[in-house]
Amino acid sequence: MIGSFLEAIFAVVGTIIGWLFRPLIREIRTVLGLDRPMTAPAGIKQRDLPQGVRDGILAALQADKEAKATLPAGWRGSYSAISSDSEKIGDLMPGTEIRLILEPDNPEREDSVRAEADLPDRSTLRIGHLRRGHELSKSIAYGRVRCWFACGRRTLRAEAWEAVLFVAVYDP
Repeated sequence: MIGSFLEAIFAVVGTIIGWLFRPLIREIRTVLGLDRPMTAPAGIKQRDLPQGVRDGILAALQADKEAKATLPAGWRGSYSAISSDSEKIGDLMPGTEIRLILEPDNPEREDSVRAEADLPDRSTLRIGHLRRGHELSKSIAYGRVRCWFACGRRTLRAEAWEAVLFVAVYDP
């Protein structure tokens, strides 16, 4: 009984210490070379879809149809929702290409991926971040992910929006 109580105390204290010193631990791992870079190795080119497939995806998204059916062999597709406070999401057209950008230096999450789009006025709209558990970091780093805006809708909170993205991953 006393042993399990002490183990629980040490586990809680260890978790708190690990959380408090997380930036320092990350810096030590970087200096020692234990962290793997989240950027693509030199010479990795962005994987592209054939033109006919891209047109089919855009047509499906604009017609509010299932875009997964247009993907060729070796590609898989899924939808992902992102919460955002920007009202400009309502101005995005379905089929707008979205950039997914790795943020390995984000102190809150190691798997942080930011989504953004270019607007017609040449400004950039920061949509938000993919939710936890997306498991796309490695594919993004190797240029195997393409993403498009599917639709935007208001959430229950009056000032919040939700963007639905269609994500295609090359996974041979």
